[in-house]
Amino acid sequence: MINRKLLVGVLVISALGGIVGCAQYKAKANNKNITVIKDTKDILAPKVVASKINTYEGVIGHDWIDDNKIAITKENKALQPIKIDNAKIKADFEVKNLYFYDINSKEEKGIGDQSKFQDDAISSPSNKYIFYINKFEEKATGNIVDSQGNTKLKISDNDIDEYDLSEAQWVNDEELIAPCHSIKGFVIINIDGNIKKIKDVEKGIMGTEDPLNGLSITNPIKVGDKIYYETIHSGAEDDDKIKVYDVNKKENKELIKDDVNEFSLSPDKKKFLIVTSNLDKDVNELITIDLEGKQREVLAEGYIFGARWSPDGTKVAYISNQEGLYVVDVKTKKSSLVCAGEYYEPIKWNPSGEKIMMHSGKLKNNEKPFDETDVTNIIDLKQLKK
Repeated sequence: MINRKLLVGVLVISALGGIVGCAQYKAKANNKNITVIKDTKDILAPKVVASKINTYEGVIGHDWIDDNKIAITKENKALQPIKIDNAKIKADFEVKNLYFYDINSKEEKGIGDQSKFQDDAISSPSNKYIFYINKFEEKATGNIVDSQGNTKLKISDNDIDEYDLSEAQWVNDEELIAPCHSIKGFVIINIDGNIKKIKDVEKGIMGTEDPLNGLSITNPIKVGDKIYYETIHSGAEDDDKIKVYDVNKKENKELIKDDVNEFSLSPDKKKFLIVTSNLDKDVNELITIDLEGKQREVLAEGYIFGARWSPDGTKVAYISNQEGLYVVDVKTKKSSLVCAGEYYEPIKWNPSGEKIMMHSGKLKNNEKPFDETDVTNIIDLKQLKK
């Protein structure tokens, strides 16, 4: 739910000043202490508990490179802030750069060209490559680097804007998919530099033209010859809906009737994990469905966001507002409170499923409630014996 509201705001900012995604990580941050729940077996399923939490202040962890290395952004104080000063927006933005950070050795290594603002790093399925974007550029630019941080490909195309690139996702280790609002469809970007354009999937005015009234495409997921995606269309029937587009038949349809806050594909590519709004109960529902929108199962209810599959697909981590991080067993539907407190996205499991990365905030000055330091939290999990 948090991301849906932020995305609309991001689109408005984009229209005003050409800035996309700046507010992505500012939701749900506060300075509450983290409480480790050492034994939840009397109140919840005794399957997963937090054994240790390490915190890293002043950085945002984006994704895992391997079991002990993460991609982070932090301010590069050696570079001058980027100044935006026009009729619609006036602001200074500290330049942020990407680094590989080893959580054991505490060593860090710069990624790609650090003379530019770098953000939104995501690892390919086998962690072979990392995709990130440059912000505040005259022309939208994406980058693919290898696991050593060496640039393999720069992505720049007149049809692809910065918002499109901020929504890119890996299909496999060779391809990325991103929405492309200028052609009302999608682009498939290969690591060899080839870009395939899928046009006229949607109709009407796009959100990049009219952020308040236009339709925007987000969270594209490609499985075989079908592309699943969410739509944002304020006040319209297709607001917060999942649609599926058949590339061969060149037609799309609505997957389920629910209003959808977020969704993701299971590791085996057979199910979707979805957070929906249940207005009758005034809660969110965490559900799974198959790729046809059937075989619906409810895993949890509450104020839920940030749901993420474990690498083996047997568990799901999610944040419950005002409570903390939970892990639910997909088969038994039993949840465990891993740690209490307020957290925000992104949530990421490491490749082995033994650690979870998530985020919080720490106030710099108690007199300034919005003046916060980003905090990355890495939780070590242990499996309890039955």
